[in-house]
Formats: sequence, structure tokens, C-alpha cells
Amino acid sequence: MNASGVAPALVPMPFTRLLAWALAGLARERTVFGLPRRSIWTGSAGLDLSVPVPGGRAATPLGVAAGPHTQLAHNLVVAWLAGARVLELKTVQVLDQLELPRPCIDAPAEGYNVEWSQELPLAQSLEQYVSAWALIHVLAPRVLGEQATGALAGTRFDASVGYDLAGIRSDGVARFLDLLTDATPMLARLRDALPASLGPVWPASLPTRVIDTVTLSSFHGCPAHEIGDIVEHLFARHRLHVVVKLNPTLLGHDEVDALLHGSLGWHHVELDRAAFERDLQWEGALALIERATAAAARHGCSFGVKLTNTLVVRNTRGRLAGDAVYLSGAPLHPIATRLAERLVRATGGALPMALSAGACAENFADTVACGFAPVTTCTDLLRPTGYRRLPRYLKALEAELVRTGCRDIAAYVAARAHEHGREGSAALANLSAHAAQARQEARYAAPAAAVVAASRPPLALIDCESCNQCALACPNGAFFDVASPAAVACAPVPACERQWIVFADFCNSCGNCDTFCPQDGGPYRVKARFHSSRAVWSADPNPHAALLEPGGQRLTVRDGGHEYSLVSSAAPDGGPAFQHHERALAPEPPVRVTEDVVPAAVRSLLLTLHALAEQAHSEVTAIAALR
Repeated sequence: MNASGVAPALVPMPFTRLLAWALAGLARERTVFGLPRRSIWTGSAGLDLSVPVPGGRAATPLGVAAGPHTQLAHNLVVAWLAGARVLELKTVQVLDQLELPRPCIDAPAEGYNVEWSQELPLAQSLEQYVSAWALIHVLAPRVLGEQATGALAGTRFDASVGYDLAGIRSDGVARFLDLLTDATPMLARLRDALPASLGPVWPASLPTRVIDTVTLSSFHGCPAHEIGDIVEHLFARHRLHVVVKLNPTLLGHDEVDALLHGSLGWHHVELDRAAFERDLQWEGALALIERATAAAARHGCSFGVKLTNTLVVRNTRGRLAGDAVYLSGAPLHPIATRLAERLVRATGGALPMALSAGACAENFADTVACGFAPVTTCTDLLRPTGYRRLPRYLKALEAELVRTGCRDIAAYVAARAHEHGREGSAALANLSAHAAQARQEARYAAPAAAVVAASRPPLALIDCESCNQCALACPNGAFFDVASPAAVACAPVPACERQWIVFADFCNSCGNCDTFCPQDGGPYRVKARFHSSRAVWSADPNPHAALLEPGGQRLTVRDGGHEYSLVSSAAPDGGPAFQHHERALAPEPPVRVTEDVVPAAVRSLLLTLHALAEQAHSEVTAIAALR
């Protein structure tokens, strides 16, 4: 947790700045929001990966589940560029001023989290989602060429809402959904705010309907009748296709316990029996599915389910706050596939099903063969390389199509069933085989206990191991690596050629970077955190916050209980001259210290941070819009 345990506020970047940043990256032929061009998914000619989903067809079966990767516009764009064509927007609720503990993510192999909905106010979440929609339509023809039309037609944004009927019927959530089904006023506002230099890049044709589908994430313990009422409300009031995310508890405590603690060996995962008793029960789920399917037919909509939500477990690792945490990732895959098999047999196989439970590149082709559409991922993207893992999913699926001699997904599903030598439903045959395999496969078993070092070397503000893990694992894209500055007065040349810093506006101190850092302290806490405005800098409780303003003329830094400022001005020789001052943050009242008594090491630190900040701001946007 950071010094105060308070989450710093996310500060979404305005659409104009995001657009300028993306176009500048493309012009340099380097990256788009940190994603290398080589990781942009283009697909192979002659292979059709499209699948039917509620609301239409998706150009690929790959999606990103609601979570930290689908909250900010630039992250949604990166997921789309990497091949995800179903983007489940981070769940929103009427309570949009939550104070969540930090850190909130712990994903060493399996995943744990204590965040469950958006961290932005509803209006900001709405603007981020519409901005991402517009950015994708601007960038698609520039990165995909002739394939852009098909990719855009097969792009599905999926709203996610929770957690009870009163909240979903509220004016705030209703307006949120209304402006996603018809984003005309928001898109017009984004377009009209563009400077003349960027106006020509606005698409001649941009669909104003952003979503056709909404996924309902009912809170653990929500009664079956209330879930049904929410589904009917979404059909009747919003005319949206609905997917209900079911909880793993639906399989029952004893079976989940046997799966986790049997051959898979997740002995350190402690179940909460009370959660199984509170959650939706099997007979109630079947009644809900029957009711929702009938309601969908009456309203001319479609209904499906998603397997599964996270699983409430006891907090045994102690890295996150609270008695309970939410489990995700590999341990849920055998649970979700077993639950899916039971549901298919109980409903006759007509119920559309999506999957979000331990999806990874190694099982993606198998799960697509089971008939899941889409297959979405989240926990796997919290591991190093992050979004760059997504193209591997689709390459693995294409390789399977080639191996089986198929050109589309329907043929592939049938071919895989033929390999199993089973009659009847091809998808069910594949699902039964995959579910049985998952219950025994090492990929879903608990990893061997890692040898924990007695201590990790401390992480430093400037030099570090240069492993780049923080940048690759950050779901918000908040880390930047920049060249080490040349020697400055009173300071040695940094030992590392590159330095890692945090654009604090994008950092919510989730803690995922600390999981993979080989040094102690947490990059989100220790590395220099640069802000875009004084108001945001002042609100950041982190002790290493830095602010560059205006136009790079003043650097203000908090470090070690003191506040330092470095102000540049013209020297007699025409070059830059710097003056700096120190203010003790405690005791009160603050004491100002003249430049003469400020240690030379502090001055050198400020000069080094100034050089890093200049590079970081240049990297984020070529038009220096953040200053």
C-alpha cells in the first residue's frame, strides 16, 4: 500500500491529446500507446475467425474481460490493436465515488483482487469508452489498411453493469447506457474539440451506436428473482442483448473444493462456505435462464451467460487488505469448464456461452472449439508482456485451423469433434473432452512452492535492475522508459542506460508491478511519479511525486519529507540557469531553506529528474500537450 493507503485518482487524458499521441507514435513507426507495431494483429488471409455473439458477429473470438485493462481509453485501444474484438468495458455502478484499498491486485500465478467496479465517475467512464470507440475508428485504416472495414464491423463493445436493480434503474446508470446506445452528442463534442490540424483525421463515417450488449455482473448473494428483474429491465428499457455473468459457486462447495484441493493442489486457497450458501443455487439458475430466454424472445433480444465471475476466497496471502479477496485465473478454468458442461447438458446446448476463467494462449484454441464465444481474458494480461500476449492467442487458433484444414470456426469445431470420435453436438463433445483434461492438466494446478529470497535489494528512485517488468505488466500503461540523462552538476552518470518513471495520472497504485519487480519497494511507490497538473500532484499521497510546469520551466518534487522546487531562467551567457528551494513538510510551520544550504546531492537529483521529465513528456505526446 502507498504511504497513506489511499488510492491516487486516475486522471483520464483528453481525447485530443490521446489522438495526437497515437498519431505521433504511428508517424515515428515505433509504438501506439506503448504497443509495438509488430504486436498489432492483422490476421492471415483466407482464414475467417469470426464468431456469432449476442448482438452480432465478432471478427475474432478473442476478448478482454472487464477489469483494469478496460477502464481507460488508451488501454481499450491497445487491446483492440492486439487482436481483441470483444471489449467488455469495466463494470460501472451507480456508486461512483468509491474508496478502494491499495494495492488492489495480487497475481503471482493465480489472480486475487479487491477491486470490483470503475474507479472513475460515471461521466468520465462514459467519455473514456466513447473516446476509445472513436480512436479505434481513426486508427483502424491506418494500421490495417483494407482489412479495417471488416475488423471494425466485427468489433463489439460490451457494457458491464452492476450490482442490483435499484442501481441499474438509477438515472445515472440509465443515462450511461443511453449515451452508449446513441453516442451522437458525445462524438460531436469530441470532434468539435479537435484543433484544425487534427480535424481531417476524423472518420467520414463513424457509427454512433457503441454497444448492443450489456453484461450483468450481479453481486455475490444477489437473489435469483432480482437478477431476473434486472435482465427484463435491460431488455425493456434499453433494448440491449444481455449476458449474465455466473459465479463459480454455482457448481457447489463440495465439487469446487474437490477440484481445487484434489489433484490440482490449490491447498493455500481457502474457500468461504457462506459465499456458496448466499449465491445463486442450481435450480434457481435454471429457472433464471428459462425466464430470461423467454423474455429475450418477447423483446426481440438475445440472452446468454458468461462463465465465470471471480470466486470469493479467504485472504491467506495477506498482501491485500481485508478478510476476503476475489480469485481469478488458472484455478477457475477447471471449475468454469465443468460448470459449462453441466449447463449445456441441462439446457440442451442452445444457450450462448462466453468464457472468462483462466484463458491463455495455450488453451485458447481448445476453448474456442468448445463453442465459447467470446473467450475473454484478464488475469493472463497482468503477467509480463501484458497486451502483447494477445496476438499469441490468435496465432495459436490460426495454427489449429491450418492443422485441421479448416477456413472458419464452425468447420474447426466440427473437425475437433471428429478427432475425438464423438457423435452428437460437436461443441459439447469438445467441451467434455476439454473439461476432463482441465481437471488433470498441470497448467491449471498450483505451481510448486517458490523459493523466496530472504530479501530483495531495495529499489532506487533512479537506477534499478532495468528489467522492464513494470512497464510490461502495468495494465494502465503508466510506465515509461527513457534514456538516462548525461552527467549533471554534482551527479554521477546513472549506471543504467535507461530509466523507468511513472506517468502518475494513469497509475492507480494497483500494485501489479511490485509482483514482478526483482527489487523491494514497489515501482509504483518508489520510481519518480510525474503529473500533468498541480491539482493532481497535490492530491497524490505518494512521497515521490513530481510536477513539471509551466512549459518545463519549474520542477517541483516531494521526496523524503521535503518539497523541492527547481526553477530555470536565462543565465548571463544565454544558457539555462537553475535556482532551487526547499520546504520542509514537517514540522509546521514549513521552513524555507535558501539555495546555499541545500545539499549538492539534492540539486543533482532535481536536475536528473528534470532531464527525465523532459523526455517523458516528449514521449507521451509530440505536441507537449501535458505541460
